Amino acid sequence: MNENNIEWTKLAETISFEKEPEQLHKVKRDDIFIVKDEDGYHAINNRCPHLGLALNVGGCNKKDKTVHCKFHSSDFSYDTGEVKAWLNIKGFEKFMIWLFSKFDADAKKMMTMEPKPVETFPTKIADDHVWIGIDQSN
Repeated sequence: MNENNIEWTKLAETISFEKEPEQLHKVKRDDIFIVKDEDGYHAINNRCPHLGLALNVGGCNKKDKTVHCKFHSSDFSYDTGEVKAWLNIKGFEKFMIWLFSKFDADAKKMMTMEPKPVETFPTKIADDHVWIGIDQSN
């Protein structure tokens, strides 16, 4: 299905979200993380924009509408993609990363990256399924 350069892909039956409100689905080469909350369905790329690690393992805070990257202690809005916290590392972990970055240029670069939002996708419900839209104009 294609509308205005958006390619729509059928992913899962809506009823499946009653038991599993957070689901991971493969679309082409991307893992898409879908979260169902009281406002509907939200879809994001499951890769953290920091280093590409999986976001779904960090869990969601549905009150704040965020997903947490447990690898870098960053939070993103699963609704808008906006960065809510970036590299919020504290205590001993912060010290160890600082120390490591003194000896490794790649580690230093990684810890000084500018915040980047997570990629979001529009969703819709049709035929009792959740669909996500991927913009083909990029």
